[in-house]
Amino acid sequence: MKPRIHSLARLLALVVIVGSTTYMAQRSNGRADLTSEGLSQITPDTETLIRSIGTEAANADGETSLVPPVVVTAYISKEVPRPYVPLRSRMLNILREMEASGGPGLTVRIYEPGPFSEEAQEAIEKYGIVPRPLVSADGGKVDTMQVFLGMAFTSGPREEVVPFLDRGLSVEYEIVRALEVVTQPKKRVVGIIRDDTKIMGDFDLQSRRRIPRWRVVDELEKQYEVRSLNPGTPIPPDVDVMFIPQVSSLSQPGLDVVQAYLLAGRPALIIADPMPFFNPKLAPGQPMIPPPSQGGMMGGGAPAEDKGNYRALLASIGLDWPDDHVAFDLENPEPQLAEAPRSIVVLGQRNGTSQFAGGDISVDGLAQIVLLFSGELRPLSGAQTTVTPVLTTGTKGGWDPFEKFVDDSNFLFGLQFRGVPQDYHKLAAQDGLENMKLGVRVTGGGSSGDANGKDINAIVLSDLDMFADSFFSFHERGGDLDGDGLIDMRFDNVTFLLNAIDSLLDDQRFIELRKRQPEFRRLSEVDDMTKKANEERQARLKSASEAAEGKIQEAQASLDQAVAAIRAETGIDDRTKEIKIRAAEEAENRRLQGQTEQIEREKAQEIDKIKADHARKVDEVRDRIRVAAILVPPLPAILFGLVVFIRKRRRESSTIPESRKRRDS
Repeated sequence: MKPRIHSLARLLALVVIVGSTTYMAQRSNGRADLTSEGLSQITPDTETLIRSIGTEAANADGETSLVPPVVVTAYISKEVPRPYVPLRSRMLNILREMEASGGPGLTVRIYEPGPFSEEAQEAIEKYGIVPRPLVSADGGKVDTMQVFLGMAFTSGPREEVVPFLDRGLSVEYEIVRALEVVTQPKKRVVGIIRDDTKIMGDFDLQSRRRIPRWRVVDELEKQYEVRSLNPGTPIPPDVDVMFIPQVSSLSQPGLDVVQAYLLAGRPALIIADPMPFFNPKLAPGQPMIPPPSQGGMMGGGAPAEDKGNYRALLASIGLDWPDDHVAFDLENPEPQLAEAPRSIVVLGQRNGTSQFAGGDISVDGLAQIVLLFSGELRPLSGAQTTVTPVLTTGTKGGWDPFEKFVDDSNFLFGLQFRGVPQDYHKLAAQDGLENMKLGVRVTGGGSSGDANGKDINAIVLSDLDMFADSFFSFHERGGDLDGDGLIDMRFDNVTFLLNAIDSLLDDQRFIELRKRQPEFRRLSEVDDMTKKANEERQARLKSASEAAEGKIQEAQASLDQAVAAIRAETGIDDRTKEIKIRAAEEAENRRLQGQTEQIEREKAQEIDKIKADHARKVDEVRDRIRVAAILVPPLPAILFGLVVFIRKRRRESSTIPESRKRRDS
């Protein structure tokens, strides 16, 4: 065989081998996830679930029943902004994994709808999945893209729709939760007691507007049936878990019903917030809010009820709640909240280790949880129940009195949050900083007292603001504040709430899934190179602030000296002296105000200059990285080509007879 024909045959054989191998790999559905988090592969529990769809499977009671077939219809845009590319990839990978590993009753359909395609129209009209406008800044061009990232799960008459998956949501968790909802015969019931927090929404008769319900209710409805409960009426037997938004907002009949519910061993999530930041009027030391009237503010409506003995209720399950203590923590592990008031408590890392590792099942594996002006919970000595800490400050925890944060001098508007006092960071801490319990789990106690008593099953938290709507928006974005696809701050408040509800129901199907979050890794080399610039910036900012404060103190000292000189004068009566002091104070105050404004302007200019210098240094580092990214990647190929060329030239030279080589004379 001629050499050319031989080479052609070898090439054709190689093409056949590659094509056959690729075809066999596709037919075998062999898949491998090489990422460290393994987020593109499904967990064994999820694989068991999808394999059981359309087959006979045993339920929680041990009975065998047919798992109904499910059709998953996904609408995923082909083009998405850069921060959403990893999310789109995870969605496609997991859906294809489900399609390859699912049972006979699972059907997965994936569409990539264009802006005005038939698939887009079907998604909107049939499932209510509408495209979300997202800003794309790729290539220096700012544009708005209409993006589909939604899924619909259908099983007979039951349907569950995920309209849009944002970056902070776990793809596998959302899919598994929707599959569980459409395949189970009935959702479990979460009952929320109506109180003055209006967490379930309401209608304001005075302003004639509807108060929207909190997003916590929408989140719970994805997994449970959420039911509004009238305070003071017996809890229906089909309510699986009860949520009390603010225990101090209940009258005594309402507390009696709650106590009967708890002593019956039924699960409950109880909030005891000493200072609800969204409405300080709901603080435990304030009177109940009177019911609205049709006559407006001065309409003379019905009088407010008296608050019940909520501390006695908590004492019945072994807890003491000092309702005027607002907890703080002098340690803040989140650098971006370093200047935040100390009553904004961030739980997570302490001394390089996680506070949550090995703790309660509701927090184990989470990153950070933030509480706003929370309270303190203490176990009662001699109680029969077991109180286990769930959320605890670091060793530098303490409390400040409630009165430091509010102003009740305005008769017309009542109690108002007056902001952080100027001497807030100078307030004397209580004797002996310690670990403050901000959330506890209460169990046991059923064997004492009543012979028919049941074990208590409750989680008590000292903050309701930690479940505010802003945290749900933050959760959806995944902690990415600037849209660069990296986590800036991650708070797992939403995950903690769902884990707490599930753990009260002894349902651990989703707890592990919620912990599977992507680790957005920063460019450590860039961070190390810009670290020095950051340190210089902080040092210069501190120096500028200290210089400005020093000038203000000098101006104030000049005023004090002028006043002291006038007081030291002799030969003038006291009235004349007071007139001269007042005139000097006015003149010095005008001069001090002018100096202060000038100092603040100079400080602002210096800070702007510092920030500009810092930005320039960071840009210089990034420019060096960009240049290296352009020049370095081709170098291995060039070097390899050079080595091959030299080796080839040497081999060619070795095959040439010595008689044919040109010799220089």
